[in-house]
Amino acid sequence: MDFWPLFERPIHAGIETAARYCSEIAVGRDLPRRQDFRPTKVRSILGHMFLLDVLAEENDYRYSLCGVNISVLIGVDGTNKRMSELPQTDMSARLKKTYDDVVAARSFLYVRGQYNWSNRAVNIERLLVPMTDGEGKLQAIFGVAISDCPTDMLVIYAGAGMAKLVIDEAITGNVCAQPSPASTPAPALQPRLDPNIV
Repeated sequence: MDFWPLFERPIHAGIETAARYCSEIAVGRDLPRRQDFRPTKVRSILGHMFLLDVLAEENDYRYSLCGVNISVLIGVDGTNKRMSELPQTDMSARLKKTYDDVVAARSFLYVRGQYNWSNRAVNIERLLVPMTDGEGKLQAIFGVAISDCPTDMLVIYAGAGMAKLVIDEAITGNVCAQPSPASTPAPALQPRLDPNIV
């Protein structure tokens, strides 16, 4: 699995950690296998990661792992819950579409954007990586979502209700692609402070 479109631009260190780990466990294959994935190998991003079981026949996903920051953002501890059991909002609809896109493409998806509430926003980077079973069937999606906001502030923001996901940039991987010499790096994700927060 080749993450070169990410590595040629500034990305959060936690996203890079996740991508490099997925490359490592996918050596010799197009996609990493779920059975090879060990959350403890990427302990530094544990609070920002989630693992979704792909329930293809039911057009649904189940959180088998849901880090503390992810739980804050979706409003509940999602562990062992299906997406269809969570509050159905604009955010959950946007998230499900990104998961559906990853399943359809069988490739990673990187997103840079914001979580927006009525009077505040935080920058976010997300990486979704599909994982297969031993026979190559899509089994899970490994996800990492990292914002430029400390967890305690996310808790305060989340108290205002579910955010909206705004996507500024999306990169879909292609396991057969080669780097483009004309590609232009995206600007680095910069912390944004909201003067209305006291």
